[in-house]
Amino acid sequence: TDEIRESQKNSEAESKARAAESKARMDRFDEWLAKSSAEFDQRIRENNEQIRKSREEFDRDLKKSREEFNKSMAEINRNLGGIGNTQGEIAEDLFRRNTKAALNEYGIPIDQVHHNLKATGRREYDIVAVNAERVVVIEIKTKLKAKDVEKFLQTQLPQFKSAFPEFRDHVVYGGMGALVMSEEQEMELSGLGLFVFTQGKDGITRVREPETPIIL
Repeated sequence: TDEIRESQKNSEAESKARAAESKARMDRFDEWLAKSSAEFDQRIRENNEQIRKSREEFDRDLKKSREEFNKSMAEINRNLGGIGNTQGEIAEDLFRRNTKAALNEYGIPIDQVHHNLKATGRREYDIVAVNAERVVVIEIKTKLKAKDVEKFLQTQLPQFKSAFPEFRDHVVYGGMGALVMSEEQEMELSGLGLFVFTQGKDGITRVREPETPIIL
């Protein structure tokens, strides 16, 4: 009948309308999803770029900090080395000034005191006290260490006459001095055959004779 046909038409129209509305919603959702995805990707790219820039800035700062640290350490090492050299020079100068009087008082008259005596191509000797017959070769340290004693006894002192043949007919003694030296170290050096030079409270060099002197 006409009413039935009209009802069918209305149902079909409603279905089409609902389908169209559903498709429109899906299209809007797809559009929103695409836009959101694009915005998310853009934020990810921006964040990655910011992270990259931050990392580069961090790396630059770290490199700069390392360079500044290395420069500071190098400066500190130079200063410490300079301090060590200065202390060594002070120690040598103090003993050099008093060596002649100290040995004269001990019974070894000294005509001349050489400081940092060095032959061409050979090692340097801190203090060399000389008279016509005898030589006292003295190694000076700010603070005495066992390796310094070993080096002096095994290498430096035995090579003295070959380094300075002008003293080959002299009697050569060895000696060591230090601004910082314990009583035990004094006794040990004396027992090893060395003259021991220490600085007294009054600033005057004291000499401790060896038990049995090393004689070259």
